[in-house]
Amino acid sequence: MLHFPLTVDGATGTHLIAAGMPKGCCPEAWVLEHPEVITRLQGAYAAAGSQAVYAPTFGCNRPLLERYGLAGKQREMILRLVDLSRAAVPADVLVAGDVSTTGLMPEPYGETEFDEFVEIFSQQGRFLEEAGVDCFAVETQLCGEEALAAVTALRQESKKPILVSFTLGATGRTFWGESLPELVARFLPLDIQAFGVNCCDDLDLLERVLAELHAATDLPLIAKPNAGKPRMEGDTAHYDLTPEALAGHVPAYLQAGARVLGGCCGTGPEHIRAIRAAVENYKA
Repeated sequence: MLHFPLTVDGATGTHLIAAGMPKGCCPEAWVLEHPEVITRLQGAYAAAGSQAVYAPTFGCNRPLLERYGLAGKQREMILRLVDLSRAAVPADVLVAGDVSTTGLMPEPYGETEFDEFVEIFSQQGRFLEEAGVDCFAVETQLCGEEALAAVTALRQESKKPILVSFTLGATGRTFWGESLPELVARFLPLDIQAFGVNCCDDLDLLERVLAELHAATDLPLIAKPNAGKPRMEGDTAHYDLTPEALAGHVPAYLQAGARVLGGCCGTGPEHIRAIRAAVENYKA
């Protein structure tokens, strides 16, 4: 059972890179080789006010693991990754099974059929359920078809709560050009618990999209923005939005229906601390 408003965690990849994770490696395998990095980070998020953390299983699906020759270790990796998150946070902090994209292209733009996506995500969901996650976060989604397959698969494997969030393009639509207010209706029969946006660097655009979603659905909405737009130095992204500036958007997000709030790229424990305070101080 989820209780709203719910403050979740902030960025993971940003901090793995800062801790020395090299480009081109399998992030999940690197985390298992350096477990202290994720446990320290998620412990800090919990101390800052996160009521849920996302286990580092973002890309732990068969097609992505096959790129590193690790598909045969998927179950072992997921069980260990969830255990790391569970050990990092107090018992009253939820651990969500993180499920993202596969890197495959759905029909008609690619060759992957809907049922194949369902089979891939069913396998990941089965192992996450075995690992004992409290809920699922289907996040950083790019197109409705793959996200629908992920939720369909998870519903076959579990009755636990599912949060669904998409990344926005510059127009406020998905990267496949879909309108979130129109797309959300396709998820309602699958009994999801929240729907919204993560990994968005335009905080004003996020507010507008949330308001449009709020007019289209009674579902609790998700707002998990980046710490503003990245500033590139070479091929490294730096995020300069302060915790206070990010938290300044929280009242508008709450007014627009957001009930799951956290951060994505560039955010850290201090951003979450500021978000949690803004949520607690909000007066409608």
